[in-house]
Amino acid sequence: MGRINLLTSKVYNRIAAGEVVDRPYSIVKELVENSIDAGAKNVLIEIVDGGKTSISITDDGCGMDRVDLENCIKPHATSKIKNASDLDAISTFGFRGEALASIASVTKLKIASKTADMQIGAQLSIEGGDDVQIIDYGMNVGTEIVANNLFFNTPAREKFLRSSRSEEGEISSTVAKFILGNPSVSFKYVSNGKLIYQSFGDGLESAMAQVFSASILSDCFYIDTVKNGLKINGYISKHHFSKGNRSHQFVFLNNRNIVNQTISSAISNAYSSYLMRGRFPFYVLNVTVPNEIVDVNVHPNKSDVRFSNNQIIYSSIYSVISKVLDGSGDALNIIVNSNDTNKNMSDIKVSTGYDKVAKPQKFDVFEFNDSFASSKEDKSNADDIFLQNKAFLENLEKANLKPNVDNIVNSNVKTPAQLELINKNDVDFQIVGQVLNTFLVLEDGKNLYLVDQHAAHERILYDKLIQSYNNDSVAVQPLLIPIVLNVNNAESEFLFSKIELLKKIGFDISEFGNNTFRICSIPAMLTSINIDTFFADLLSDLNELKSIAVTDLMADKIAQKACKSAIKSGDKLDDNQISLLIDMIKGDLGLKCPHGRPVVVKITRTEIDKWFKRIV
Repeated sequence: MGRINLLTSKVYNRIAAGEVVDRPYSIVKELVENSIDAGAKNVLIEIVDGGKTSISITDDGCGMDRVDLENCIKPHATSKIKNASDLDAISTFGFRGEALASIASVTKLKIASKTADMQIGAQLSIEGGDDVQIIDYGMNVGTEIVANNLFFNTPAREKFLRSSRSEEGEISSTVAKFILGNPSVSFKYVSNGKLIYQSFGDGLESAMAQVFSASILSDCFYIDTVKNGLKINGYISKHHFSKGNRSHQFVFLNNRNIVNQTISSAISNAYSSYLMRGRFPFYVLNVTVPNEIVDVNVHPNKSDVRFSNNQIIYSSIYSVISKVLDGSGDALNIIVNSNDTNKNMSDIKVSTGYDKVAKPQKFDVFEFNDSFASSKEDKSNADDIFLQNKAFLENLEKANLKPNVDNIVNSNVKTPAQLELINKNDVDFQIVGQVLNTFLVLEDGKNLYLVDQHAAHERILYDKLIQSYNNDSVAVQPLLIPIVLNVNNAESEFLFSKIELLKKIGFDISEFGNNTFRICSIPAMLTSINIDTFFADLLSDLNELKSIAVTDLMADKIAQKACKSAIKSGDKLDDNQISLLIDMIKGDLGLKCPHGRPVVVKITRTEIDKWFKRIV
């Protein structure tokens, strides 16, 4: 008996579903792509429990008749291609003919559709790939698809689904890309009865206002040009505006969202001379090329493409971006005047995302803008920082709070070998002064000490914050005007998961709508902290921080980032400020900053004598 088995459609459809339908967002992606290919101008997306319980897509596209409705769930059935030659110039999103068959095999699926020629629509029902039923169904022209109970018949795969909030975040990110890539299509996206996004199909500016905010347009150049046969248009960040990670970078090739190394490298290299290390440009860029020079069938999820000539693609995009950033004469032919582009911004309709929920109290909004360079006026005032922290230390001493550093990571624990304590009652420190606006110089009659002012202050703030955290005694300072942070989906999911920890650190933070958080108070010792800089730094290490599960380690990481609000290298200190800082150190010369750098360097009289050959 032969060993080769010919699999039934029920089996191979489930296998195909493993590639096409890995999580709820992939169902949304496939179905919305079908809607756009069908010529829809209005698409409604509704999900329940992150798409695990239900996903519903309704559009006003061309629809399907009864014959097409019956055939659409069969494997390798598609209206997008017919002959092998069609693969050489694919102009649609979907084309493989696996999506509906795969979705039908792992959900309880209903598809209703009606063409303009039909008197009444039809609805197909199928559960797990079996028991197909078609009935008459009254509806408007278009298609309605409802996929319920994802992986109900494959529990082994169901258990690998993430939390409903995580799955919702992925779907929200997917929908945002559709809105940005198809600005002429109106999208309405509802999760658990709450409106998340609503675009109006009235252009890219409006689409960006829905996904980000209208204010972001003033931080970007709008470009529109043709280079070597490539049409390049969209928004790219100005020199002063950058992000802490790559999650704000969107490239659409012929309206298809892709992540392509050739294009991303061209853009990154064009910005390399203008951004600090660890900062990334923001862009929403549309690239239109002839279908014949690009292969969209090279990635399982169609998220990447292959070009017939990478060099032309790279050089064209690099040249355009570089000319804009360099401000060359050619830039005048590339940049569209912002006044022309944004002259009607006040008329742009913005979906608040608060439908079916209580309207929030109106606050003055502080936009979350993590540009890489803070203005001189934004720097914390050294006098204020010292006075605030001195008062905080005095309050701690009155409350008899003793330090507890048991939970501080090993790199920051002071071991006996690392620690050198000098009793200030026995040693009389004399302050020599400040050199290079960075180092404090002390001497005790026998030795010389160089103190890194930033590392010292950072360590002091860090220890007190961790101490207060361990003792559940963080003093908080309410804000007169709450601060509102606008973030993207991935950042929103991360902040939501860390709300309780942030509160314990001293930040009173809560959700304030879709991808928005409100901060009503901050740690009292950090009243001069720059909130947007702190959260930009925190979110820049998003992937690293997501992998940290131990609460104390997470608190340690957050405290390190918070303490970057300490005085900086280059801040000129007067004698009083220097005395306050030395008093805070309390003679502990073995301190290291939270990142492991030494705070104090001791230079003995013997070493100095050797430098000058006084002794051999």
